[in-house]
Amino acid sequence: MADTIEEKWPKSIVASIAFLFVLILMLATLAPNVMIDKVLQVEHKWSKELLAESDYKQIVDTTNSIYTAAIIDSGARQIVSDLFMPRGESTVDAFEESVGWWFSYLSSRGEALQKIIYQIVYRGVLTLYWVPFFVVVVIPAVIAGYMRWQAKRHGFDYSSPFLNNNAAALLSWGGILMVLSLLAPVPLPPLAICTLIIIVMPILLSILIRNLPKQI
Repeated sequence: MADTIEEKWPKSIVASIAFLFVLILMLATLAPNVMIDKVLQVEHKWSKELLAESDYKQIVDTTNSIYTAAIIDSGARQIVSDLFMPRGESTVDAFEESVGWWFSYLSSRGEALQKIIYQIVYRGVLTLYWVPFFVVVVIPAVIAGYMRWQAKRHGFDYSSPFLNNNAAALLSWGGILMVLSLLAPVPLPPLAICTLIIIVMPILLSILIRNLPKQI
């Protein structure tokens, strides 16, 4: 059974999923609201400096719309509030007097969780902003890689398994890191994400294709 699971779920994916849940738990229980606010402020500042004003406004509006529909209108925000035991109910007034700090802590964790979710949505929308540019760049990269591979198939050029395998590994880890970056507790420069999506990934994909085995 263990061998079957290992075949269906590569160790890198299992480790990434486990790390993702650990990171969510850590942020929801330990990250101060001030730190989360600072991360959001810095990333918004960087986005304003990098993007056109209309593009930045569109990203913020899209983020707000998705967050409102998924969290507020769906009732998820109220569920989170109820889960973290809001104060003020007459049945627990006496209990609150002795452990009020605990209720304050739970309330702050509820706010932190909502801010973390907003941060995830914002980063996801910002990442999707680069997809059209990625498509424009990746198409010629794939064509160039394919033509180079065809030339190798009909000639004596060497197709490197080393480059092929490492390009595939880097592409896999790049995708995993992009997913994990949605929850990174530090500010992520939009320029770094842009460079990864528009430059690094197309180059790796082209290297991967041009070094495919000749017999395919």
